[in-house]
Amino acid sequence: MTTSRPTTAAPIRGFAGVVLAPGDAGYDAARALHNAAIVRRPALIARCAGPHDVTAALRHARRHGLAVTVRGGGHAPGGFALADEALAIDLSPMRAVSVDPRRRTARVQGGATWRDLDTAAQAHGLAVTGARMPSVGVAGFTLGSGSGWLERKLGLAADSLHSARLVTAGGDVVTASPEEHPDLFWALHGGGPGFGVVVELELGLAPVGPEVLGGVLAWPVARADDVAAAYAPLIAGAPDDLGGGFALLSGPPFLPGPLRGAPLAVVLVLWTGARREGESLLRPLRELAPALDAVRPMPYADLQAMFERPADVQEPTRAHVDGGFLSELGPETVAAAVAASEGRPSPLGSILLQPMGGAFARVSEEATPLGRRSAPWHWQAGTAWFESADDDASHAWIADVSRALSPWSAGESYPNFIVDADPERLRAAYAPAVFEHLRSIRAAWDPDDVFAAGHAIR
Repeated sequence: MTTSRPTTAAPIRGFAGVVLAPGDAGYDAARALHNAAIVRRPALIARCAGPHDVTAALRHARRHGLAVTVRGGGHAPGGFALADEALAIDLSPMRAVSVDPRRRTARVQGGATWRDLDTAAQAHGLAVTGARMPSVGVAGFTLGSGSGWLERKLGLAADSLHSARLVTAGGDVVTASPEEHPDLFWALHGGGPGFGVVVELELGLAPVGPEVLGGVLAWPVARADDVAAAYAPLIAGAPDDLGGGFALLSGPPFLPGPLRGAPLAVVLVLWTGARREGESLLRPLRELAPALDAVRPMPYADLQAMFERPADVQEPTRAHVDGGFLSELGPETVAAAVAASEGRPSPLGSILLQPMGGAFARVSEEATPLGRRSAPWHWQAGTAWFESADDDASHAWIADVSRALSPWSAGESYPNFIVDADPERLRAAYAPAVFEHLRSIRAAWDPDDVFAAGHAIR
C-alpha cells in the first residue's frame, strides 16, 4: 500500500527547481545548517533555480498556509534559514557571480557565498568587504550589516550595495536602487531580511590584492596588556589600508609546538597598501618580540579563509556568538576581556576586539539604517564545540563575555551579531527613528508579515 504526500508537499505549480519533503532522498542533507545545534524539519524545501521559482514557492506557501523562511548560505548561528513545518525557499543553487571590472561591480545571486564572490572578484584584483569565513552567504551577510577585515578601507558590505533584485511578498520581482523604490533600497542597507527574497545584489568593488600583506602576530596571553597598549594607538592613527583586529584565542593546530593550544594574544593584520609602508607601520608591534610573526605577502583570498573550519574537521560543529560596540580599548577593557577569555570551555572559542574608524566612520548616520558610526571598537565573541553536553557551558561563556565588557558598551550590535530572534535587542540595534522608518517600509512591502522569520522587523 502506498501513501500520498500531504497537500503541502504537492508539486509546486510552475516550479523548475527541486522540491524536497521529509523522507525524500537529499532532504536531510538539504536541512543541515552550519550550526549543528540547530535541527529543524521544514515541511518543504524548495531549491530554487531562479526568481520565478521563488515566486512559485511563495504562492504555494500562501495557498497552503505555510510559514516561509529563506536560506542563502545557511550560516546564521540562530538557524533562521529553516523552521519546523515551514516552507524553506532555498537559494543555494543560485550562486552565479558576474564581475564587471570596468565598472568595478559584481552581480551576485542570492545563494552565493563569499568564496564564490572573492574568487570571481580577485581574478580582476577587486574586492568588497566580505565575511571572515568564506562559507558565509553574501546576501544574508550584506542585509544584516556586513562586517569584515576590509571595513576600515571600504565600510560595511551594506555600504557597497548598488542595487538589489528581490521577490516581494506578493510574488512580484522588483529592483531596488537609488532611482527605483529608494525607500526599499535604503532599508536593504542593513535593515534585515524581512523586505523580500533577495535574488540578486549588485555590489561596488575596489582594487584589493590579489596579494596583500597579511597574517598574524602572536604573543602569550600574559603580554596582552603590552600588545593592546601598542596596537590601539597604532590603529587609531593608521591609514584606511590597515585592517584586522586584536584577538584572544587558543593557538590553532598549525602553530609551532609551544604555541599550539596555548592562550594567545593575537594581532591579525591586513594591509592593502604599498608593502614598505605596511612593514614600517608594523614596527612598533614587532618591537614587542612576538612569539610568532606570520605576517607576509599572501593572496587576499587566503587571508579571508584563515579562520574557516579546517578541511580535516569533518564533524559539524555547534556554535554560538554575540557582539557589541565598545567605547575604548583601555587597560581595564583589555583586562576584562582577558579574564573572560580564560573561562572559555572550548579551544575553538575566541574574542575579537575589532577597530572601526576609517571608511566605516565616514558614512553618515542617515545614509543607511546602520548607525553608531562613531564607535571606535566592536567586540565579538564566538565559540564552537561538538557535543550537546557542552551547550549550556558554551552559551554561558558568551554571556559572561558580554557582561564583562558591558561597562564599556557603546551600544547594541548590528543584527548579524544577534543570534536569537529577540525583538528588544533588534529594536536596540537601530536608532528609534530608524526603527520606526524600517517598520513603515516593512508594512508597505509585506503587510501580511510573510517574511516574519529571524530578524524581520514586525
